[in-house]
Amino acid sequence: MARIPSKYIPIVKTALIASAAISPLGLLGSIDAVGVGAVWTTMFIAIREKANSTLGGDPKRIAVAVATGIARYYLGCKAATFACFCIPGVGPIIAAIAAMGVSAVCNIYFTYSFAATSIELMNKSHYSDDDIIGMFIEQLKRLPSKDEVKEIAAIYNS
Repeated sequence: MARIPSKYIPIVKTALIASAAISPLGLLGSIDAVGVGAVWTTMFIAIREKANSTLGGDPKRIAVAVATGIARYYLGCKAATFACFCIPGVGPIIAAIAAMGVSAVCNIYFTYSFAATSIELMNKSHYSDDDIIGMFIEQLKRLPSKDEVKEIAAIYNS
């Protein structure tokens, strides 16, 4: 079952591409997290406008708080990124390419999940920003399902 209705696909596709494009910055530490936060803020505002909603009074605060709330999961992705450099027999160029791939996959999935949760929230009653942040953090802690991976691929191919 699709979590992203068709009217939001252009917004989400743009955000997925942007979050993937930021991934090489992950090789410099967690600098890409700043870029992903900007992508999430922009995407949240676009989704909110498309939904004609007033939910989430401070989108920047929401995006930053959610990113902070999932920091340990994000750090796990960063650890996997840098683990690519520890594989015996793999040269630095191949390791860098693999690390960027891992970083891109993490950025794409977290961006997709943030978008899907944003859309779900826009269809509900009013919540405080703190309630919204808590809901996002709970959603982003989950591992992707097979259906979510298929939907992400379909959005990219749209």
